[in-house]
Amino acid sequence: MELSDTSEEGSRSVIRISGLSVWTPEEKSWWRRKVIKPSTLILNNISGCIKEGEFAAILGPSGAGKTTFLVSLAGKCQMPTRGVVTLGGRDVRLTQGAVEIVPQHDVFMPGLTVDEHLVFMTELKVGNCKTDRVKRMLRDLMKEMNLKNIARTNISKLSGGEKRLLSLTTSLLSSPQILMCDEPTTGLDSYNALLVVDTLKKLTLCGKAVICTVHQPSMDLLKQFSSIMLMADGKLLFHGSHDECKDMFESLNLYCPKNYNPAEFYIREVSRLSPELTGKMEATYQPLCDTPNEFPARKPVYRRNWFKQVQLLLWRSSLTFSRDLKGQLFQLFVNVVVTSLVIGTCYVGISGTSQRGVQDLRGLLWLMTSEVCFALAYSALFAFEEDLSLFKREVGTYSCSSYYVARLLGYVPRCVAWPLVLVLLMTLAVQLPQHALTATKFFVTLSFAAVAASAYGLGMGALFTSTGAMGDVMPCADLPLFLMSGAFLRVSSLPFWLQPLRFLSHFYYAMDAVSNIYWRQIGHIDCPTNSTSVCFNDGASVLVEAGYSTNFILQDSLGMLGVTVFWSILAYYGLKREEKKGYAY
Repeated sequence: MELSDTSEEGSRSVIRISGLSVWTPEEKSWWRRKVIKPSTLILNNISGCIKEGEFAAILGPSGAGKTTFLVSLAGKCQMPTRGVVTLGGRDVRLTQGAVEIVPQHDVFMPGLTVDEHLVFMTELKVGNCKTDRVKRMLRDLMKEMNLKNIARTNISKLSGGEKRLLSLTTSLLSSPQILMCDEPTTGLDSYNALLVVDTLKKLTLCGKAVICTVHQPSMDLLKQFSSIMLMADGKLLFHGSHDECKDMFESLNLYCPKNYNPAEFYIREVSRLSPELTGKMEATYQPLCDTPNEFPARKPVYRRNWFKQVQLLLWRSSLTFSRDLKGQLFQLFVNVVVTSLVIGTCYVGISGTSQRGVQDLRGLLWLMTSEVCFALAYSALFAFEEDLSLFKREVGTYSCSSYYVARLLGYVPRCVAWPLVLVLLMTLAVQLPQHALTATKFFVTLSFAAVAASAYGLGMGALFTSTGAMGDVMPCADLPLFLMSGAFLRVSSLPFWLQPLRFLSHFYYAMDAVSNIYWRQIGHIDCPTNSTSVCFNDGASVLVEAGYSTNFILQDSLGMLGVTVFWSILAYYGLKREEKKGYAY
């Protein structure tokens, strides 16, 4: 990509706006269908055009509708609309890849370097970075955007200006014809602000149109833009050059004082204009749009196949995980090692060959199962809340299903490590028949239970993205699910209408499996002759009393797979709902 001057004299329109109106939908109570929040008009019948190579600044007071206007021009607005925005004669919503947005706030995956982030996005948007063409394109783009010297720097250590340049570079990977920037200079000092704006201005020299919303730019910054678009109360009051804007205000007897920032003057005046003056300004502004350039035929938007998307998402997650390895090990130590040692100490020397030992072993098996299921479910619960903004920012780059599968697979190492450490330490001082083999079977069973528990946590996290909602709903769902485990009541004695619930409980399948693994090896249990309570003669009678299954291998394997699939489907639905809300800007 080269940012050289290829613009021509007499540039023609590329974007045309005709009668664009946008409003928020009214909200109604779900049971009385009474309007509790009326709809609000955000954009009011806007018409105009953007030309090739134009570098436009959208100015206006807060609440004028600038960001909504920008997102509508990009075809990413999800609110009710009327009117049409065309790019080269085609609806802008049908021209994927031709328009990119650089949002106001930069969101990146924590722990990545500049080079790793760009390689990931290039692999998804452009193609294999190992090919000479793609490698050369990425190298040239990084050089032109002044990112070469910080390629191996962690993104968290970049300055505000460097992060903004990285966002711009990410948006330019697909070679868009139009670039929309929402407040590109917000939070930057004057030097970095001019650096970013100067970079954007260079893009217009190769025929791209760049439209930016700018909040109170300095005089030097405003001069960089080739045109000004003034907005107030959802209306486009003016679109033209600096001189034309000045002349229009002077025609209304509004003169900018000498040595006063024109941008501040324009925003102040449109904020307090009377309806009469606003009407005159609207009447003065008459958009003159010529015949739009025919939209050049673009290649279909590049998209990696599903399996490659999963691989790339896993690669990105692994980079973050590896750089937080100390934190992960500390969490493993606190959550698993300490807990296992405390519980194991309490059960030193117990055996299930006595009547007293039956209750002790039941308690140990339940604690072992519950520790794995609860720990993995709650560690996955807030996974989406942490990077939901990133997921919505990258909508369209990869599929919702590949994102979820990669997220679930990312928990597999934890689903192996946690049960391994827990079983090893908790059973260390416990008398088990064929100790090593039985402990191995416990570990395998609890690893599968951990995957099901992770899917449960991810499902709840995707359905209820609010932290408050998660805290309210999760315990209510946990209670009936762990009651189905058989540790507190006999499963077979449940009323028929509650029986189906156990088939959704990963606690039940895990407890059923570990109980069968242990008690099927106990052929005889001592029963005192003077006992007045019911004695268990062998492990099989313990299983019958608890109501556990006989064909446990097939049932519990399929059951945990079914639970994983069930919660994965719900998680996919929750993520799809967030995806349909549209691009997070």
